[in-house]
Amino acid sequence: MPAAALYQSALFRKSLLAALDECDRVYILSAKHGVISCGEIIEPYDVTLKTMPRRDREAWGVRVQPQLGPILCARDTAVLYCGEEYLAPLRDYFLQANVTVEMPLGSLSLGMRLQALAKSNEEIKLRQTATEFAQLMRRLWVAQGGGRRIEETNGRLPWPGRGVYFILEADRGLSGSRMPRVVRVGTHAVSQGSRTSLWDRLSTHRGTAGGTGSHRSSIFRLHVGRAWARHTPSSVWPASWAEGQSAPREIRAAEEDLEREVSKIIGEMRVIWLDVPDEPGPASERAYLERNAIGLLSRIGLLNAIGLPDWLGRESADWRIATSGLWNLNHVFAKPDAMFTRRMANAVSRTIGRKVTVGRPSHVAARTQQMEFFGGGDAD
Repeated sequence: MPAAALYQSALFRKSLLAALDECDRVYILSAKHGVISCGEIIEPYDVTLKTMPRRDREAWGVRVQPQLGPILCARDTAVLYCGEEYLAPLRDYFLQANVTVEMPLGSLSLGMRLQALAKSNEEIKLRQTATEFAQLMRRLWVAQGGGRRIEETNGRLPWPGRGVYFILEADRGLSGSRMPRVVRVGTHAVSQGSRTSLWDRLSTHRGTAGGTGSHRSSIFRLHVGRAWARHTPSSVWPASWAEGQSAPREIRAAEEDLEREVSKIIGEMRVIWLDVPDEPGPASERAYLERNAIGLLSRIGLLNAIGLPDWLGRESADWRIATSGLWNLNHVFAKPDAMFTRRMANAVSRTIGRKVTVGRPSHVAARTQQMEFFGGGDAD
């Protein structure tokens, strides 16, 4: 797995989120591998400096120093979210390299470390925002009859011209009252002058009516295909997957089996959406809602360590997908804006045709004109 996804402890996840907020670049200090990137693919291991003899720790430090050279410059600051046993073998190196060392957790006990990181990560506020967001999403989900299975969508349905979509995981095994988890958030036309519609974007993710599709037109399909190929190793999966912006017919033909598998996987997912009829541009309300929803969900996903062993995204070679619980890369782990859920509530109210208040529980959704899109009835 990618290194950042391999480590599951609360201390590691909280430390990683704090480091992503505070630092320009983040690496992992490994007792076995030395300095590794978050995305480096490694196997599980059971080695720690805490139980190593002093001579072995010193040898580890000698081995790690050349790995630090390419990533640290004089007058840099190295922020270490680790214990003294990891700093001690490297202290002389940092001094000679004129690198300042900061230890935010100092010599705190494990319990105090977790508390300090929770405060640094503003986890109480984050979880409250996540609760408010979940309430809003459930209202949208119920009002839209549980959403539309992606394989059933088509361009004849009355999609809004512009909006934000939320892809929900396949609901196999879920009770009718339980909302599936959001696994991708997206929008369209965030470049000035773009004329792409909401259905244009969704249709590239769904693929063709014949069951194929183009992963070069959909980054969502690309990542699902990569994860499926890792999950089910086979000589038939093409090495050309994700190479280039276009491909000749013979290469696309060789990729067709994997494209069909991707269409099946995505087709079982559901989609719900917000009607946000603003002008295209990076400062649009759609871009704001997308960015903050991704940031919020990915931060919660990282802190919770997902806990979803059957989710295909755990097989992704990209650590951001494997740790966030989302098929997104842009905006992952970004801090949500303080006004996010209020603006989200306005968008939900506008979409379902009734006033929605943040933090107010709702168990029954009124029928609205939006129900016509989903065929009416309660969520199935």
